[in-house]
Amino acid sequence: MKFLLTSAGIKNRSIHNALVELLGKPIAEANALCIPTASYGSASSV
Repeated sequence: MKFLLTSAGIKNRSIHNALVELLGKPIAEANALCIPTASYGSASSV
């Protein structure tokens, strides 16, 4: 099993390319499961 851990999802080209390389196929042809375990904190939520 392979994992790509990011702090903010697929937000830039280098992370996108890393995911495509990890999958070995286009993202559109992949099945994925996202399990969020944390969220961003902000001054308004404190």
